[in-house]
Amino acid sequence: MLELVPVDDDYLTQSGGSYLKEIRQLESILRPLWGILPAYKGSIDKLSTFDAIKKLKQCVEEERLPNISIENRQIAVEAGVIGYAIGQFGNNFLQLFSKKGRSYLIQWLNQLNRIEFPAGNWYFFLILINGALKENKLAYSEERLTFAKEAIESFYLGDGWYSDGANYQRDYYVAFAFHFYGMLYSRFTSDPHGEVYLQRAALFAKDFKHWFDPAGRSLPFGRSLTYRFAHISYWSALILSGAYHQTDMSIGEIKEIITRNIRFWQNQPISLPKEKNLSIGYGYNQLILSEDYNAPASPMWAFKAFVLLELQPDDPFWLVDEEKLSIADVRVQEHAGFHITQNENQTIALSNLQYSKNQKMFHQTEKYTKFAYSSYFGFNLSRDNQGIESFAIDSTLAFSIKGHDQYQTRQTNLASRVFSTYSWSRWIVWNEIIVESYLVPVNGDTHIRIHVVDTPYDIETFEGGYPLFDWNPKYDSPTVEQYRSCLENRFGYSLIQDLKENRCAGIVNQGPNTNVYSPEKNGIPILKSELSKGIHVFATLVSGGPKKSPVDDLKFSEMRNYYQIKIRGKIIKIIKEQSV
Repeated sequence: MLELVPVDDDYLTQSGGSYLKEIRQLESILRPLWGILPAYKGSIDKLSTFDAIKKLKQCVEEERLPNISIENRQIAVEAGVIGYAIGQFGNNFLQLFSKKGRSYLIQWLNQLNRIEFPAGNWYFFLILINGALKENKLAYSEERLTFAKEAIESFYLGDGWYSDGANYQRDYYVAFAFHFYGMLYSRFTSDPHGEVYLQRAALFAKDFKHWFDPAGRSLPFGRSLTYRFAHISYWSALILSGAYHQTDMSIGEIKEIITRNIRFWQNQPISLPKEKNLSIGYGYNQLILSEDYNAPASPMWAFKAFVLLELQPDDPFWLVDEEKLSIADVRVQEHAGFHITQNENQTIALSNLQYSKNQKMFHQTEKYTKFAYSSYFGFNLSRDNQGIESFAIDSTLAFSIKGHDQYQTRQTNLASRVFSTYSWSRWIVWNEIIVESYLVPVNGDTHIRIHVVDTPYDIETFEGGYPLFDWNPKYDSPTVEQYRSCLENRFGYSLIQDLKENRCAGIVNQGPNTNVYSPEKNGIPILKSELSKGIHVFATLVSGGPKKSPVDDLKFSEMRNYYQIKIRGKIIKIIKEQSV
């Protein structure tokens, strides 16, 4: 935590953001507090040595906190940590300020009760702040507190899952927003609903633990990946709140998830050398990954993981050994629309439900609608839709009007279903090409995709496997047969094979800084074809990992009402949905 606290504010000029500079400045002051406050909660003297605390005190005492309005409501996000501080530490935090300063701070916080919030996890800021003020017998709004709690209920899906508003995104905000805030609130409130939040968080553990692989990596998936190890803040709060007692997990198993994830990130080039700040990006400094709301201080949302530093030195968490989690060969997560497969090398999520309704979100297609997300390979981001080498074709089926060389893939799902052995979605491109996709998990490395394409045009298609990073065509050679393409290098292998043998195999090279893990060039094995107008069926085998694990005894068949996959003596039937 100390290594990642910026040494000064110079880094705030590194990039821009969608909100005012004064709010970016406030963000730089408040986000480090998610780590600093729990680490030094009992020592005013030590807290006061941190630049962030000094600046906060100065802003409060001089009454210079930015005005809260609808236009400036990003402030609500940043103020959440003050709700945590007042709720959990009470006067130990408030005595940082003079009596006049405390009065001003409380008045400023209550400005949040006068504005409307985006429907979703933001309502928890009203709960944290009003709940903390209420418990400390300070001015608050009971009306807004009640409203926010009722609104949160409308997003609960069951089984520990929330929807962040009226959408089809089931991403890390379920963990590091809804459950994280709910568990923190439960610790300082007398509200019986706090226990409800604990119970839901405990339910979520059974699914969320499978989003992490044995190497400590979490699935690169969805928005706000620049928050990196904020993914484990859920587990930190699960320990702090005691909610882990309601799960089937031991402290040692949770400790393994937390510490392995931290060790993974300690070995990645994610901080910039001069000011020590966390860069915008995922595996490295990569602005192409950013959202419009990511300013230079935004990545310190990762500091939410450091609430674990509240624990006393003799707490059992620090003393127990890490315990290895069991591997789930296939796990169906209906609320996420995932089939999760795992082995010792990676976690893969086959995804047929999720997409972003916010078409203004940068690279929302790559972040939500690829067919597979791997903790080992990550995914690529497009530089352009002109030219297939600029388009992130990995784990994607893309189309171009013949001769145009401009590509489009799945952005929204019109319908989706998840079954025990496969999932199905219907989607549309340009409001005219209709596609049905079936995703079938095979094992921890391998899955099968079946696509039914109905096109009114003559089109060109490309389908990609996993991106193999540091694969450079100047030095590496692929193994390309008529219907099968495989790339190999020191990082492993990536394979794609046409099971119906109606497309040709090849490779697409992708430039540096396109993969979320590696800034090096990468290659993607692909299948390509030209289609005349009409209905066409594709069947694809995709496999990849650090160690080659080919699937040789697989047979694909198409019957009148179903598809059949026979593998290692096992038969999987995929029932055809209604005709496109």
